[in-house]
Amino acid sequence: MKAGFKNTYTIVFTLVILMLLSGSCMKKEVPVLETWDVLLVTITSAVSGGTVIDEGSSAVVSQGVCWSTEPEPTVQDFKTSEMAGQTQFSSSLKGLKGGTKYYVRAYAVNDIGIGYGNEVTFTTL
Repeated sequence: MKAGFKNTYTIVFTLVILMLLSGSCMKKEVPVLETWDVLLVTITSAVSGGTVIDEGSSAVVSQGVCWSTEPEPTVQDFKTSEMAGQTQFSSSLKGLKGGTKYYVRAYAVNDIGIGYGNEVTFTTL
């Protein structure tokens, strides 16, 4: 084998390996959100929403708000589901109990997982 061909082969092989490694080391991120303050609070309902600040590593496929009477609500608690693809969205929280403190967070789902916004609290009338 000629020295020039061997060097070219080594360089190409090294570049292919580096490309494969860099692709597999890409950061995989969930969406980043901001939760809106809760408005229009009644005995049994309220309105909140959120802003998708960054979709993360892939497009958002589902979004809404989740709530609970315990801190750090997740989509396993109560949740709404709004049309994906909108940077800002609002949601109606229904079926609430009067005189109860609730914790709310916006959420968005992409192929990597679920991102949650900051937690806000409110108390129904």
